[in-house]
Amino acid sequence: MKTYQFYKEEGNLFIFKNQPIFSSVLAIIMLVIAGVSYKYNFPLMGWFLVALAILIIANFFAKKFVIDPQQQTITCKPSVFVAAKTYSFQDFTNFEVLAMKYLGFITTNVFLNIHFEVNGKEAKFMIGQTLTHKGIQKMVNETEDIMRLNENIR
Repeated sequence: MKTYQFYKEEGNLFIFKNQPIFSSVLAIIMLVIAGVSYKYNFPLMGWFLVALAILIIANFFAKKFVIDPQQQTITCKPSVFVAAKTYSFQDFTNFEVLAMKYLGFITTNVFLNIHFEVNGKEAKFMIGQTLTHKGIQKMVNETEDIMRLNENIR
């Protein structure tokens, strides 16, 4: 049995482990700014930022990416406000890697998206993010391994 860095196995399902660092840092920054703005007589902005921090934390717990190799399905739930959608492996088209750069050359964030085509319409879901291309490559490799995408290539 393989152990994965980005997925935990529960029975036949592989569930993506959400990365708490980005969400936690963002929520803490929002709460600090909310405290400062509340202290300096901007209570409405403070309450707005507290609500935003709560929404960030709720989205962290609501986001799901589940691969079921036996049923050959992927279930994606991007946020609190969006219902979960299930896609077949046959609907999978490709992975997309997006890198954010600061001043054009310093990589600050790298995203991994998965694309599906269902009834002629394209659907996209962000699987995860890291600070380096190396981390994203590991994420792609694990996802391909679980989906067994490279077994049909000879």
